[in-house]
Amino acid sequence: MPFWSFRNAEDNEENGVLQIDGVLEVEQDWWGPSGQVIARNIRRHLDRVKDVTVYINSPGGDVMAGAEIYTALREHSANGKGRVTVKVSGIAASAASIVAMAGDEILMSPVAYMMIHNPWTVAAGNAQELRKQADVLDVISEGLINAYERRTGKSRDEIAAMLSTDTYMSAQTCIDEGFADGMMWETPQQPADPAARQTAAKMQSRNYNRQAVMAMLQAHGAAPKEDPQAAQEAARRAEIAKRASIVAGLF
Repeated sequence: MPFWSFRNAEDNEENGVLQIDGVLEVEQDWWGPSGQVIARNIRRHLDRVKDVTVYINSPGGDVMAGAEIYTALREHSANGKGRVTVKVSGIAASAASIVAMAGDEILMSPVAYMMIHNPWTVAAGNAQELRKQADVLDVISEGLINAYERRTGKSRDEIAAMLSTDTYMSAQTCIDEGFADGMMWETPQQPADPAARQTAAKMQSRNYNRQAVMAMLQAHGAAPKEDPQAAQEAARRAEIAKRASIVAGLF
């Protein structure tokens, strides 16, 4: 059986549902044009629909198969044919996580996971051949970093560090790190631009550092502590405003 299936959405036949369940394969023997069967078949289905929802539960597999599916989905969205929504229902690991990065919006089941790592292969031959294979893996790693960098806004060095080991992420961690936008069944949020994610993270860091410095200065008597009277007056005003809003809501 193929690792993927495609059908029209039940609520709107103009839209499609792509289910990826199992190990990503090229669906062609190594003597043939590997990857082309997947790309051709998926693109043929995508051409018949507008918006598409992609469900992923896959441990990964062939990185070139993942790259082909990623490209087909990104082209569908980039060419204005329709919106791509990715929903990770179980796990999107290894090459399957690359497919997930194609979504205009990426949602995680609360019990889903994502795993990223450097590519690996099985090789045989002399020292020269093995060194060549290592160089090939480095090139493939660059492609993986491109997809993650574009989606998360993280630097290439940050992503390379995550790829250097098998990095497993829970649903919430995926959201916090920029690999996903939200949880399934919760009110969806507008996917943040990678640059906006970085700016928000910097602002949060600056606020934290400012609070830490102020606390240290207050502890040493070098900064004025909060005026108790002013704090009490602010609390009193807030309580009056709260009661006024409640009364207004009764009419």
